[in-house]
Amino acid sequence: MRSLTFLSFLLVANLAWASPVKFDFYEAKHGLSMNTVTDIATDDAGYLWVATQDGLNRFDGEQFKIYRVTGDNRGPTEKHIKKLFFGRKKQLWLLTKSDGLNLYQASTDTFKSYNSENTLLPKAMYTDIGQDGQGNLWLATNSIGLIRYSPASNEIIKHYRQASDQLNSNHVKQVFVDKFDRLWLITDKGLSQINSKGEVIDYPNIQSKIMDSITSLEVGHSNTLWIGTKSKGLYLFDIYTGSLKEITSASSLRGRKITNIQQGRFGKLWLGVESVGLARYSPQNKTIQYFISDPDKAYSLSSPIVTALSLDSENQLWIGTQGGGLNKIYLEAETFGHIHPFSFTDNNLHNGNIRSIYRDRHQQLWIGTSMGLYRAQENKHKKITGFELFEVPGSRLSQSFISFIIEDKQDRFWVGTRGEGLFIFTADKQSYVHYKHEPNNPNGLPSDLVLSIYFDHQDNAWLTTRNAGVAKYIDEEHGFTQYKHKRDDANSIASNEVNAVIQDKANNYWFASYTAGLSKLSPEGKFTHFSTDTESPIPNRHLLALFESDTGLLWLGSTEGVFSFDPITYESQVFNMDNGLIGDTAYLTILDKQQRLWIGTSSGLSQLNTQNFNIKNYTIIDGLQDNEFNYGAGFIDDDNRVYLGGINGFNYFFASQLPKLPAPRKPVINRLSVRSSTDPARIQHSPIAQETKLTLTYEDDLFTFHFHSPELHRATRLSYEYRMIGLHDKWLATNKDQSVHFTGLAAGAYIFLLKAKDINGQSSPVRQVNVKILPSPWRSWWAYALYSLALISIFSMTFYSRVNKFNQQARLLRDKEKSEQRLQLSLWGSGDEFWDWDVKNSKVVRTNTFLNYPSNETHLQETLKTCIHPDDLVDIKPKMDACINQGIDKFEMIYRGKMMNGHWLWVQNRGQVIDRDNLGAPTRLAGTIKNIQSQKETEAELITLNQDLEKRVLGRTLQFQQSNDELKQALEKLEFTQSELINKEKMATLGGLVASITHEINTPIGISVTAASHLQESVKVFNKKYTEGDVSHEDFEQYQNEVYEASILLLSNLDRAAKLIKSFKQVSVDQSHEDIQEFNLKVYLDEIFLALNPLLSRTGHQYSYQCPDNLMVKSRPGVFYQIISNLFNNSVVHGFPDGHSGKLTLNVIKVESGIEMIYQDNGCGMSASVQEQIFDPFFTTKRGKGGSGLGMNIVYNLVTRELEGEIRLHSELGAGCTFNISLPMSTLV
Repeated sequence: MRSLTFLSFLLVANLAWASPVKFDFYEAKHGLSMNTVTDIATDDAGYLWVATQDGLNRFDGEQFKIYRVTGDNRGPTEKHIKKLFFGRKKQLWLLTKSDGLNLYQASTDTFKSYNSENTLLPKAMYTDIGQDGQGNLWLATNSIGLIRYSPASNEIIKHYRQASDQLNSNHVKQVFVDKFDRLWLITDKGLSQINSKGEVIDYPNIQSKIMDSITSLEVGHSNTLWIGTKSKGLYLFDIYTGSLKEITSASSLRGRKITNIQQGRFGKLWLGVESVGLARYSPQNKTIQYFISDPDKAYSLSSPIVTALSLDSENQLWIGTQGGGLNKIYLEAETFGHIHPFSFTDNNLHNGNIRSIYRDRHQQLWIGTSMGLYRAQENKHKKITGFELFEVPGSRLSQSFISFIIEDKQDRFWVGTRGEGLFIFTADKQSYVHYKHEPNNPNGLPSDLVLSIYFDHQDNAWLTTRNAGVAKYIDEEHGFTQYKHKRDDANSIASNEVNAVIQDKANNYWFASYTAGLSKLSPEGKFTHFSTDTESPIPNRHLLALFESDTGLLWLGSTEGVFSFDPITYESQVFNMDNGLIGDTAYLTILDKQQRLWIGTSSGLSQLNTQNFNIKNYTIIDGLQDNEFNYGAGFIDDDNRVYLGGINGFNYFFASQLPKLPAPRKPVINRLSVRSSTDPARIQHSPIAQETKLTLTYEDDLFTFHFHSPELHRATRLSYEYRMIGLHDKWLATNKDQSVHFTGLAAGAYIFLLKAKDINGQSSPVRQVNVKILPSPWRSWWAYALYSLALISIFSMTFYSRVNKFNQQARLLRDKEKSEQRLQLSLWGSGDEFWDWDVKNSKVVRTNTFLNYPSNETHLQETLKTCIHPDDLVDIKPKMDACINQGIDKFEMIYRGKMMNGHWLWVQNRGQVIDRDNLGAPTRLAGTIKNIQSQKETEAELITLNQDLEKRVLGRTLQFQQSNDELKQALEKLEFTQSELINKEKMATLGGLVASITHEINTPIGISVTAASHLQESVKVFNKKYTEGDVSHEDFEQYQNEVYEASILLLSNLDRAAKLIKSFKQVSVDQSHEDIQEFNLKVYLDEIFLALNPLLSRTGHQYSYQCPDNLMVKSRPGVFYQIISNLFNNSVVHGFPDGHSGKLTLNVIKVESGIEMIYQDNGCGMSASVQEQIFDPFFTTKRGKGGSGLGMNIVYNLVTRELEGEIRLHSELGAGCTFNISLPMSTLV
């Protein structure tokens, strides 16, 4: 029935068919809740959401999660979901069939209901949903009009109804908000718009011209709308001009309902066409292509009824269908140009097992399969449109396994087969010579299993075979020269199973065999063999392909990757899966003109740049015919187009047009599963997508991170690695189910790191979660503290008595030792010498000695002569006599003592008599000797310094007097400079105005220049075609459109520039001429803010001003500009140091006493200390950062002196600033 429906469409439509497109599909058997899809949406976490009549589905690129009605907030409130909407607030909204709205709450993986029972929303059948820039929802209904609703405050902002609110109908079918925040509505009466001011605009002329129901809308380029209808086809509406244009080049859509429109890249439109399937319209080429549902074709659309279209960020088109589940097209795959047995409605390849590809001198493309040879049918752009089987009467060529196809310099056409030998056709393909193996003919074809062919520098044909070596073709008369392996002949080819042969620049022949490696045949006829066990080994002996690069290196494909081989040094370099290839067995290898090696394996395709060794990998999901390629099925066209064949057709593409895959995006940890050791049956699942920290108890001994990639397209071929710092530092591979399990982790702090890796070795940014596992109560820090305290108490009580007794016994000994130690330490610390003289026994004990003494001190007089300077003995002897003979017990002497090295040192000797005998003579003396050399040197320096001090004071006094004179001159210059700076500040303000206006004018002037340049080029192209007589109707129409659009751009942008220049002239004249004038203050404020707008608009702040319309003043206009510009500039520079956006307002009020100007901002405010200095000259909080400190001083002077007014400031930290300016009545006219 499906085919019959579309057959009737074919009878009335002239269709253009698309390049082969492969549809992937997901149905209930793949995990979808049901096969009828009602809507599709993607979110910023990489999920695809699919609405059905039986629940909500979430797809992460690998598997579906179904949300069904659960009775709690774990699922939607109704299973039939009509619409999905992912809005500007990063929220997913659901429209149910009869229970209002649901909001998906990603942080908890739950749903919140909004219906007539729990909100102010009326009970109605909601048909569509949109969202404005403030997060308010636009809700369309089928009978009560349109509702603007705030979910944050549960408030209906406005309810639009028919007639009373100018809505043309209460039946609103679709809504969407464009980038200008305009709401577009489709009702049963046509198209309407609600602008940003809330005004309803109807377009009755559209409805009267179409005379049909509008079914779908999509935003176009240059302020246009695409309009789909029920039966009148496709239209383009120009919002700017109000014109409506029927797309006649898509006239085949007439009579069919366009259910959906989705704009793709480069402006192409994807259309859902009821009962037909999918269509793609190209406005540039004015062509429409259809993709129908055909049950006999494996890759076709699964249903002719398209219910939803959505294009994701990876350029995947998702198609919801009725009964056919979810379909998908990866649009980037078209660059690979996949041709398979179901690519066309007819003239298809009958066999998808491609074995050889070739384009002859007549630009005919030939395709060899395992069952026959085909001619490709192409258009002028080499785009394949079908195939024709090449049949040769009387031969089995049409059923043969085609090994190779090639044309020689004589235009002969060579076709090799596996099983039917060799065919050589004449240039016209009308006659041929067929060579088959003849066992008894030494000059015949050695085998019917011919694998490859190579023409050497002399145009000789070399053929390789699977089991009989190599054959060189001489001519039809002499047949072939055979080269076979002979066991007893070292100078023979290494194997009879040869896959490839080439001749290098030195005229050596190289043979690649499948079992015995590489053989070289020199021009002298000598064979040299290279294998894994030869003197000069190669990495692998199972060879499949052989090429010579521009640098002279040989490149060989093998069963263990590819490798380069230097024919001079015999050095090799291997490339396999270990260093980047997608697979190891290089079934198909071919070198293109850019020296890139294309390597087809059983796991995908690799591109190896032989110059810098960069590797790029591709798999079937990128558009390849399959992951498995075939030996010999490669060809490089004259324009470097690459043809690669495999088990499911072939690809043809330009390498430069292949999609460039960036590194994977950061993986998303979507769920945490925790199993408690105390209750193993209880598993907690928590969404932690936004979490960076995680705290678990000691009972949560088994937990699992579940994750996915936010990239739906590459999800199936990404691998993941993780590290748990604190447990191990190595990157480890994760489980295939995209989860990581941990069990039995000790209490402590860990860092979980996760990254994704693609097939090109590119890694994503790392996702990090800090994990803290709390210890059990009996193993916590305070528990260990209690344990330690208890042990310490027991130990203390046990040994207390013993320690106490021991301490009592040892105390006396310690006291004595400490006393001696103190003395020794004090002497050591001070550097003093201690002496103890036993006069009775003539013995001296000295400690810490640093002076020179007699070796045997027995007499005091001898010691004094030895160690005291002779000049100091005169002062010493009286003091010694007073101590010995006059009963003086204490003495202090200062003298120069002799050191060990013979030098003299100033010392201070303090002593005391310890004991005297019965006659009063001292028997024991003790004291210390202190080094005072530095003190004596300091005293000498002080004497010298005092002598110079008087001279310095006199000189400094003269310097101060001179400086005082200079200071007076500087103050005079400063006063002059201050006045100059104020004038320069004014000019700097004008300079800032010039810079801002110049930047603002650059934009319209630049656009005007671009439009004029484009117009000039269009005129040149049109004049050339006109001169050549090659102007079509379409060319003339396109030229008219381009001239019209360019003129519109020129006029609008030059008008904008003129307004800016006018405002600048007005303000700049007022700045430079200070004459008193009578002027309208409101009009002058408009000019000021038009001039200030370029500067203020770049700050991100909102600003506004109010002034009575007819307020006439008599003053200098430039004074008002200086005041207002400095106030606004002060707020911009100083008021918002944290960079947030603020509000700046100016209100001008006429009062009885004159004029009140109130300026306010909501910035950071000022402290009391700053307010006290704000009007002082040169005071700024931006010292060294561009602030001059004159802006507010200028404002103060202008208000109080020029305008004879008063200015007051009120400010608090964090509450902004308010400046009140009062101007006298004399200011008014």
